[in-house]
Amino acid sequence: MNIECPHCDTGNTIEFAENISCHKCQKSFAGFSFRKITGSIFSTGLILVGTAIIGQKIDREFFEADRYPSAAIYEIISYCSNPPGVNLTKNMQQSLTRSCACALDKTMPDVSGKDLKRQSAEFVELFSKNLKSCH
Repeated sequence: MNIECPHCDTGNTIEFAENISCHKCQKSFAGFSFRKITGSIFSTGLILVGTAIIGQKIDREFFEADRYPSAAIYEIISYCSNPPGVNLTKNMQQSLTRSCACALDKTMPDVSGKDLKRQSAEFVELFSKNLKSCH
């Protein structure tokens, strides 16, 4: 049996390995090499958790679409598809809702959800232009 020294990492051969066996299955340890597992399970777990957190932040920042808050989407579509003082038939309102959704989809890549309040004038101008192209 070969055993690695935990102090100097030198391999050592023990001649009486045939006499050493597992307490449970009674099989001999002869012909096997053994060494102590180095490294801490805690440090490995910490590295894995840290990597997962960093990966999630990178995914959120660079790979996920920058969506508007649900309340903002609802308000934009609702206001666009129900203009004040105009009575629309159900079919006209459905068509207008589709056009509003189309315009919003075209506008969202150019005005991010983070910049929506700050660039509201730019959003309105771009949304109006996109709405005309979606009819």
